[in-house]
Amino acid sequence: MTQGSTFSLSRTRGLAQPAATRPLRICMIISSYHPIVGGAEKQVAQLAGLMIGQGHEVYILTRRYPGLPAEETLDGVKIRRITMRKPAQGMGFIVGAARMVRALNPDVIHCHSLFSPALAGALGKRWTGAPLLAKPMCGGEASKIANKPLGRQRLAYLARSVDRFPMVSREIESELAGLGVPAAKLRFIPNGVDGARFCPPRSQVEKDKLRLSLGLPSGPLFLFAGRLAVQKRLPLLLEAWSDVRARIPQATLAIAGANRASDAGYQATFGKSDEIPEALLQQPGVRMLGHVADMPNLLRAVDVFVLPSAREGLSNALLEACASGLACITARTGGAVDFMVDGENGLLFDVDDRRALAIALETLAGDAEMRARLGAAALRTVAESYEIRQTATSLLGQYLELGAGARAAAAGRM
Repeated sequence: MTQGSTFSLSRTRGLAQPAATRPLRICMIISSYHPIVGGAEKQVAQLAGLMIGQGHEVYILTRRYPGLPAEETLDGVKIRRITMRKPAQGMGFIVGAARMVRALNPDVIHCHSLFSPALAGALGKRWTGAPLLAKPMCGGEASKIANKPLGRQRLAYLARSVDRFPMVSREIESELAGLGVPAAKLRFIPNGVDGARFCPPRSQVEKDKLRLSLGLPSGPLFLFAGRLAVQKRLPLLLEAWSDVRARIPQATLAIAGANRASDAGYQATFGKSDEIPEALLQQPGVRMLGHVADMPNLLRAVDVFVLPSAREGLSNALLEACASGLACITARTGGAVDFMVDGENGLLFDVDDRRALAIALETLAGDAEMRARLGAAALRTVAESYEIRQTATSLLGQYLELGAGARAAAAGRM
């Protein structure tokens, strides 16, 4: 632990700020980071940026994929990449990240995922005494571990070692409680979205100009954005879309996303790429956009966001769409059901229910008034309860609380 630090919470621009003699040194451990950009990576980058803006020092410990430097600093975030050597790449990352934690001697360790990042954090805590947080990325993660050989023992070890489990959904809370994690260690801290960056267009004229600049057609425009992974259920969406397009030929479905790597390490982290029949991708009314760098303007240009995933934690893409004032269609899974009410601020359907998905798509394709009403309600919901600064404030509060407890415990042993 960094010595001689005292902290208290004050409020500056909605974010907790330490009244400190020394800023916090924070180690975040995540399996991948820039230039691999997914929802989890974007969330970590935003949180790290906010914390750095408050004077804290943030290190990101992550896997070193081919062609990437071992160290670099991006936007003030200090990135340390851990080389993975065959055959035991996972164990190499765990030990390498833990050694880096020991070298950095942080005030707090925050792991993103219960898989190798959490084990690296637990070993790092053992060597440094720093408080440890471990965030499950989605529902089913802990259960998947429990079903592996020695998985129950591994979870029991994490339950003892981890000081706090920040949870992005009530589904994850129930799962961890059911597997024996003490309730005192569970904290509901959902993902957040930057409402200054993701916001609705100021007018229909602005939306029309954006569509023109992006080469997108007029008419009801739907968007799927995300990794082309099996759990995202893109084939289900495309099958349902064929039903909708037959009845509403002026509607268009845009797909933003790409399988950005094919190596085993990437697939172990993110899941295998979905096998999508070419006929579904080439059907009328489908636009493949590939990777999109300017997601805020794309969201401002479309009418409806669709998330057919069978499994999620709390989708960053869904939050961004809501903050952009879009009507959203999503499956009943993960954190979506914590804030989205069917027919009030979005449309929900049961996982893998193609007919219900097609009905929701067709309903919004033909009802501009409903699209506007749902989008406005979704915007209000995320603005009130899912702002990224609220997430950062909650996490900093946990860091400070745990740090104070660790210092008190250390003083009691002296």
